[in-house]
Amino acid sequence: MNPSYSLYLLIGVMLLCWSGNYIAAKIVFRELPAALVICLRTMVSAALMIPIYWRQSRNSPSVWTGREFWLLVGLGVGGITLNQFFWTFGVARTTVVHSSMIMGTTPLWVLLIAGAIGLERITMPKVAGIFIALAGVALLQFARVKSGANGPTVLGDFLVLLCALALAAMTALGKRHKPQSGGIAVNAVGYVVGTLLLLPLFWQAARNFDFSRVSAGAWAGVFYMGAFSSVTGYLIYYYALARIPASRMAAFQYLQPVFASLMAVVILGEHLGASALAAGAIIFTGVFVTERFG
Repeated sequence: MNPSYSLYLLIGVMLLCWSGNYIAAKIVFRELPAALVICLRTMVSAALMIPIYWRQSRNSPSVWTGREFWLLVGLGVGGITLNQFFWTFGVARTTVVHSSMIMGTTPLWVLLIAGAIGLERITMPKVAGIFIALAGVALLQFARVKSGANGPTVLGDFLVLLCALALAAMTALGKRHKPQSGGIAVNAVGYVVGTLLLLPLFWQAARNFDFSRVSAGAWAGVFYMGAFSSVTGYLIYYYALARIPASRMAAFQYLQPVFASLMAVVILGEHLGASALAAGAIIFTGVFVTERFG
């Protein structure tokens, strides 16, 4: 098989893993509260990342200095655990269409944060692109009002936006303070330390919860979120990022809201109205302006 074809096939698998994560979460939320979902998802990811990291460290030993350790903790917990914490509680309170479109603004925040720390030059097209994208997010709130009581909420959309900001901060700071141990170490430390930090929340959420009522389908959804989205997706991401330019990887990620929204319409029966479509077009216009002319 052609190496390029294999790489793009893997990227397609990554996009499906991340897009399907929205659908899996919505199914899981029918039986499990968000507090338990984030804890269980992180535990699954940690259990899978430990042997993966152990195998990698045998072939390429990590540099465990004090600075390296705290850098891994900062990037892993701040950019992975905190990111997924906001995402889980946000998606539980909004729709797949809204959350995936808001996550599509992540490249904008990467550029803004990179500019603030001196990695990128802030230009007028970048500022214009950010304001265009924010106008799209604001229009999503109009779609929220029109969708009725069972639709998305301002709080849910805001939490997803915090998720995008956390992911952007990890990306920008990771470029400036690149850990010598690599992406696998960042993920392993993030999930293991994140599991330890989430133990009090897990105890609080689980002590009065009847786990015997959770169906096999919901447990499968939790495993999907922890294994395929959190582990498989990120491993493919770092593998592909080492072989193609970051700008091209970003272009592929813009397809994620499209895939997730289509899945939500077909599988969950979410409504993709004119306001949501217009908001998505405005958001992607802002991203395009920033990336193309910034």
